[in-house]
This record gives sequence, structure tokens and C-alpha cells, in this order.
Amino acid sequence: MKRGQLLILGLAVAAIALMAVVAGGRKDDGGGSSSTGASATAPAKAPSGALAVRFAYSPEKEPLLTPLVKAFNASQTKVDGKPVFVQAAAESSGDTQAAIAKGTEKPVAWSPASSLWGRLLNYEADRPYVADDNPSLVRTPLVIAMWEPMARALGWPKKQLGFADVLALARSRAGWADFGHPEFGAFKLVHTNPDFSTAGLSSVVAEYYSATGKKEGLLASDIPKAREQVKAIERSIVHYGDTTLFISDQLRKDGPGYASAVAMEEATLVDFNQHRGSQPKLVAIYPSEGTFYSDDPYIVLDAPWVTPAQKQGAEAFRRFLTQRLTPAEAARYGFRPGDLNAKPQPPLDAAHGVDPAQPRRVLGLPEPRVLAQLKRTWREDRKPANVLLVLDTSGSMNASQRLQNAKAGLAAFLREVAPQDRVGLTAFSDKITPLVPIAPMRTNRARLQQVVRGVFADGGTRIYDVTDAAVAQVARLADSSRINAVVLLTDGEDTDSDATADQVVRRLAAQGDSARQVRVFTIAYGADAAGAADTLKRISGASGGKAYEGSVDDIESVYRSISSFF
Repeated sequence: MKRGQLLILGLAVAAIALMAVVAGGRKDDGGGSSSTGASATAPAKAPSGALAVRFAYSPEKEPLLTPLVKAFNASQTKVDGKPVFVQAAAESSGDTQAAIAKGTEKPVAWSPASSLWGRLLNYEADRPYVADDNPSLVRTPLVIAMWEPMARALGWPKKQLGFADVLALARSRAGWADFGHPEFGAFKLVHTNPDFSTAGLSSVVAEYYSATGKKEGLLASDIPKAREQVKAIERSIVHYGDTTLFISDQLRKDGPGYASAVAMEEATLVDFNQHRGSQPKLVAIYPSEGTFYSDDPYIVLDAPWVTPAQKQGAEAFRRFLTQRLTPAEAARYGFRPGDLNAKPQPPLDAAHGVDPAQPRRVLGLPEPRVLAQLKRTWREDRKPANVLLVLDTSGSMNASQRLQNAKAGLAAFLREVAPQDRVGLTAFSDKITPLVPIAPMRTNRARLQQVVRGVFADGGTRIYDVTDAAVAQVARLADSSRINAVVLLTDGEDTDSDATADQVVRRLAAQGDSARQVRVFTIAYGADAAGAADTLKRISGASGGKAYEGSVDDIESVYRSISSFF
């Protein structure tokens, strides 16, 4: 047990799929607004006698929809003599789609960021829960966000750029030097994980369209032909992730040193330019090959758990939203109107990096089975990772089944990582104990699973020393071809390290933007880890990683969220 403390278990989670970029485009469909909870908002309890309508929506719309939900509930709109009460929750489209398909979540209405998710739901559930056509609340196109000086170096705005230009840069060993700008360094691309995020899914599908030269009708037989070209683009990735909130924050912090280009939704780019500080402006590249709209459909599910009265209530809420979501109201939050014939309003303008006349070419949505195959292929071809898992096994982990739940979280993480990823495990208390060396999961998985089941808790806590040791272990691989990371869980404050937090932070920050940079993802595990949370944020921030904190119920979700970066 730690000195003088008995810590309560909890685990951070931001189920990517439940995180989002806050405020007018700062959210992305990856999930909630912070790393401390499973969703940006929890559904409110319906008053007695009300008709409850459970409404799940993608988190980038939270600032837009929150006041509208409140206004609708206050209107006391009635169905069958009962006031309709909308229980709204901001959730990632990817996680909601998967949960509905599994039967673990049963909303009445759903507004994912893209109709792509509705198609996937019908396919994976093997039931027509979602109609073929659904009205759009708002829209925002997928763009390649690029720093204005870099875009101009490629011929923008006179030349319309596209994925072909990204592919040329991704394949170039000399990076920007091949394009006359060695000062820009290597080309670095970022997009979110397509298993969680609409921007990530749309980006990967668009890459396949570009590689095949098609604008619609992508077939399963096209995927093998385009696979090598897409794989080459993916190898230029800095890392993946669950949400563009993290990506936007990194762009503000590190500027062009973090990434040359980011696949994101236009609304996110607009918000970045409104709050970019001293960084250059991002401009929206609307790929010449075509792009997708995140069409934000309003879906009333045709499902056995939805009653006729709830359908009527959901339709009443839709009519309310349609009246309130004017082009000006949508633009306040970085969105275009749901109606394609309506003109986008400022700040969707050139001053904020946007061309309201674009995109001129919109890609057709692939069939669901093609989408499913694209996701499977991407998992095989994405940029691989070196990951060292670091687990707190101090004595306080014995309390309240903390260690047992942490093991369940690690097991969830190990299920997510791909065979080509390399993963190892280190435990720490007042001693640092390397348990499984970093090795490919195709050969290491069984060993990791066995060792995780067998660890036990005893002793004090050396957070700072183990962070130094873990980062050094990954850094010794000297591997610039992979994403390099440490994932560290602890349930309390440091008690036994020789190193100080300031020393660790300085050493991590000294890595800079190297291709071999080791990012640290920290988990403050439980309420009594609150005292360590700020320090863990400093550690993760200095390394270019991300900090999580939360409760025991979220353990598997948080590890799954972290796995989205790899």
C-alpha cells in the first residue's frame, strides 16, 4: 500500500469514440469533449409522465444542439397527451454504431456525423434499422488542412491539389526538399482512426477512391489494386487518434513541426483559424479527386425497441430542429446548412481558409460491405506501432479490485492492437520490473495475456523513474518507421522515485518533433489519483501524448480509446 494512502480505483476513459472537439468545429466525431468521460454529455432523466426520446448525436454538434435540446424540452411539445422529453447524449458515431449493432445501446433517434455510419449499422446488424435517405441537420466537407505556406509551395490556390499530391510527398524520402523547400523538413500527415472517427473513415475511403481513379461505385475488387498506394500514404502518418480535439491542440502547440497536413472536417479548420494564436493559417484543400460531406443525418431508428409514440416524438423534435437550424445558426458553429442549395454564411469564407464554392466534386458512398472491407484492410496496412505498457502494481492496487479491473483493461487493449504492432509490458511499484520485452503481437500476444493475468500488487510507487526507464526502452529501438509510445497507468502519486517530475518533463520535451519521438499516454486511475493528474498531464503533454483520467467502470473504454492512436 502507498504511504499513508488507500486509493480508490477508477480509470480514465474517453471512449474515442465518445470524444469530440469542443466549440464550433473543435469537436470531431471521435468522441467526448475531454478525456475524463465516456461522452460529452450524459442523458438527462425524463420527468415523471413524459415521453422519453433517447437521442444520440456526434459530439462535434454538441455546442449547436445543447441549447436546442433544452429549448425543445421547455416547449412541452406533446404526443398522445404526454410532453416529449429528449434525452440527448453526445457520442462518437463509430462507438454508437457498434453499440447499436451489438444491442448494447438503443436510441430512438441518432445523428451520426455521416450517413456512412448508418450504412455500416445496417450491414453489421443485418437489419434495416436506418432508412436509405435521411434529412441532414447541417453539413461540413472533409478537407486536407495544410499550412498556407506549404500549400502555396505546391501551387495552391491556382492549382487544385488532391490526394495525388499527398501521395507524392508521402513517398518522397527527401520530403519537402523534393519540392524546393528543404526548410519544411519531412512530410507528416495526420488523420484520426477510421474505427472511431468520421473524419478518419472518410479520409481512408477517399484515399481509395483517389488510388482507383473512381468517383463512385467503389468495389471490393478495387481494394487490392489500390492497397499499396494507400499504404504508402499511411506510412507518412504521425499517429492516429480518436478525436481532432487532440490534433487541433497539438497544431496550436507545435505548429508545422507537428504535422504538414491533417485530414479534418472544414468546421474544425474554421475553428482552428479563429483560435490559432501565433501559428500560421490553415487552408482547406478540397481534393481534386473529390471528397465527402459529413452530412449529419437525422435518423429515427426503425427498431423493435422504438415505440410508435417515440417515433412521433422524434419526428416532432426533427421539425423543431429544422425550423431553428438556419444557415446563420449553423455557421455560428462552423457548419454549412443542411440544405445543399442554401449558401454558407461567414465565417465560412476565404479569411478563415475556406472556399464556399467548394467542393465541386462529391464522392459517392460505397456499399456497406465495401466499407467494412476497407476498414479491415486499413487495420492491416496502417502504420504500425511500438508500445510499452506500464502497469502500477503498488500495494494500493489491491483495494476494491483495482488490479483486477486494470487487467481487464489491458486485455481489452491487447485485443485491439494488430499483429504487426510490437508491444511489451513493464510493472512498477517501488521497483521497476520489465515483464515482457517489446516484440510483434503475432508472436507476443499469448505471452502478454498470460503475464497480465499473473501480476500481483505490493510496494510503493516510482512513477517518474519508470517513465524515464520506459521511454528509454522504446527510444533504444531507434525506429522511425513506427509510432512509438508508452501507455502508463497509476492509481496515485509518486512516493519512491529518484527523479523529479520536472526532470522527466524536461527530458521528454527535449525529444522535439523527431520521427522517433516517444509519446507517453498516462492514465490517472481513480479519484485518489487526482493529486497526480496535473503532473501526468505535464508528462504526457511534454511528450506529445495524451492524459486520461476517469472511473473504474470506464477501464476497457479508456484502453480502447488509447489504442486508437496506434
